[in-house]
Amino acid sequence: MAKPKIAITIGDPAGIGPEIVYKAVNSLTVQRVCSPVVIGDKKVIEKYFDIDKFTRSKKAEFVFSSCYNKKFSLGKPSKISGLIACDAIRKAVDMCLKKEVKAMVTAPVSKESFKYAGLKFSGHTEFLADLTKTKKYCMMMVCGDINSVMVTRHLPITQISKNLKTQDIVTTTQIAADFIKTNIKRNPKIVIASLNPHAGDNGILGTEEKDVIIPAIKKLKNKKYNIVGLYPVDVAWAKYLKNKYDLIVAMYHDQVMLSLKILNSQKIVNVTAGLPFIRTSPGHGTAFDIAGKNIANALPMIEAIKFSCRKF
Repeated sequence: MAKPKIAITIGDPAGIGPEIVYKAVNSLTVQRVCSPVVIGDKKVIEKYFDIDKFTRSKKAEFVFSSCYNKKFSLGKPSKISGLIACDAIRKAVDMCLKKEVKAMVTAPVSKESFKYAGLKFSGHTEFLADLTKTKKYCMMMVCGDINSVMVTRHLPITQISKNLKTQDIVTTTQIAADFIKTNIKRNPKIVIASLNPHAGDNGILGTEEKDVIIPAIKKLKNKKYNIVGLYPVDVAWAKYLKNKYDLIVAMYHDQVMLSLKILNSQKIVNVTAGLPFIRTSPGHGTAFDIAGKNIANALPMIEAIKFSCRKF
C-alpha cells in the first residue's frame, strides 16, 4: 500500500524549523510512515537539503512556496521570515484542500514575525481556521496516550476570566471529543478541569465555576457526552493519569502545557481539531536561541509527522 503524502512546512526560517524538518524527513521513522512533501522558500530549502539527492532517492518531494532574495538573521523575528512562513502555510493548506496531500505538519512559527509580516493572527491555529473558513475549531495537545484541550489559548492571565464563556467550553469540548471519536477512540471519557484553585471553593475563590463552567458541563451531559468532573485542575490531571481517561479539558494554556512538558516534552503534538484535514505541529516554539547551531531535537517533529499519518 502506498504511503500517504504529508505536507511539511519549514516554519519560521530564522528559528529551528528548517533544521528539524531536515532531521525528521531524513529519519527512518518518518520514511517508514509517509512520503514527505517539504514546502517552503526555495533559498531556505536549498540551504538545508540536497534536493537532487532527496528527490532521486524518493526520500522527499519539494514544493517552493516562495523565493525571496532578501536576507534575514538567524535567531531574530523579522518581516521576511514571517512572510516565508506564511507563504508555506498557504501552499500547504491549498494542497490539503485539493487533496494533493493527506495532511499537513507545520514547523514552529513566530508570533512576532507574523506581526511584522502584517498577519493579524496570533499563530497557526487562527490562521489555518481563516484560510479554511473554519468557524469551530480548537487546539488539542496530544502527548502519547494523553489527549488534552484548552478552552482559551494565547491570552494574558488577566484576560482569561472575562473571555471564558459557557458556549466556548461546550464547543471546544465537542470538537475535541468528536475528533477523538473519529480518529482515536469511540465514546471518549472526558474530565473537565476548573479555572480557580479548589474549583472555586463554592465561590470563595472565584465564581467562574458556578457561573460559567458547571452550566457548560450540564449542556454537554444533555448532549450525551461522557463527562467526569468538575475537578480542580491538579485533581483532574491526577484522575486522568490514574483512570486512563481519554480527554482532559482545561480552561487556559498553561493548565495544559505545564503538565505535558513535565510528563514528556518530546512527545507533545499540537493538533488543530475541526479543520477539514488533519494538521499537526511539534509542541514547542521557534527556539531562536539555538537556531543555526545544529543541536535542535527533531523528536517532537517526528512525533507530529507520525500522528498525522495515523489514520492512513
